[in-house]
Amino acid sequence: MISPLFPLLRDDLQLGESHQAALLAVVATGIASFNVISGASTRLLNERAIIRLAAVFLFIGMVISGTAQSFGPLVVGQACLGVAFGLFFPPALAAVARISPDAPGRAIAIYGLAYSVGLAAAAMSAHAGQDHWRWVFMVTAIPGLAAFVWAPRWPEPEPEAEFAAPPLIAQLVEYGRTRTYRLAGFASFGGISMHYVVIGFAPVYFVAGGIDIRRVAILLAAGRLLSAPVKLIAGSLYDRRGGPWATRLMMWMTSATGALLILLPARIGVYLLVPFVGVAVSVLPVSNAMLVAALPERSGWGIGIFRASLLGLAGLLAGCVSLLLQYFELEALMFAALGIPALVALSMHRALKDPRQPNTSTRM
Repeated sequence: MISPLFPLLRDDLQLGESHQAALLAVVATGIASFNVISGASTRLLNERAIIRLAAVFLFIGMVISGTAQSFGPLVVGQACLGVAFGLFFPPALAAVARISPDAPGRAIAIYGLAYSVGLAAAAMSAHAGQDHWRWVFMVTAIPGLAAFVWAPRWPEPEPEAEFAAPPLIAQLVEYGRTRTYRLAGFASFGGISMHYVVIGFAPVYFVAGGIDIRRVAILLAAGRLLSAPVKLIAGSLYDRRGGPWATRLMMWMTSATGALLILLPARIGVYLLVPFVGVAVSVLPVSNAMLVAALPERSGWGIGIFRASLLGLAGLLAGCVSLLLQYFELEALMFAALGIPALVALSMHRALKDPRQPNTSTRM
């Protein structure tokens, strides 16, 4: 949410591009840290209780962000949001995969539709106007409070007895030896890096190029909405052709559309936000399905450490961008970042050529 709102709040709070990069880094770091805590906790605690705790932090983070009068409180608010997102992901993803074991790719893609709709709404928040950006945070706090009061129930395995739970580090080493687990990491980083760099800085980049922020917001929202059917297609491709094949296709398309987005004049390139966003974020259901396929049923710890490592790298990347913006133009950094999905596509191509590559789909 901070990316589309930043052009509105930056003058009010006297912030610059480096502050935006720092805020993105704070969110990513919070998610990474609490992915670990949440993942470890799912071995012993009820998943629903963890998700309700995440809802509390979501509510607090939105309220603090909406009432911030300077950069410091805004950092605190965004940090709380990072905690909320970090706590939520491991138990939620594990639950979705258990609910539909026969077609996990499609199930996780449907789960991802909620993100598409939510992020589309966040992109449209730029229409709130410079005088009303605080209300966007305050209104968004309401769902967090509602999720705490009413959280659905779903089937979940019994928490492990503390004496029966294997050592966390031993489990992590075993996960790291699984090739599908590593490939899922490559695929996820390809999508997340685009979210934190190219998509994250797109509003600032195109506004600086003379494009009205409202047009950028509409196109970002359209891209998020486009990602909904594209996620379903990607999930189906996973079920039929396997994770590496689907990931290779999505990452090549991401690199191609992203290069055109930056190289073409801003008045033309801005419209490529729609296919770029639609494709770049749609690789995540594929990588999530690969992740779940590599883990046992009660997999919160494996999911948590996976996401922590991934988002820790994303936070480091955002921090590097913040530093490099002092020496390089934003356009050059965004273009350089497009090398990441290209490298991911190459790694998936090599995996497909390797006869040792396991089939991660459920149907062929």
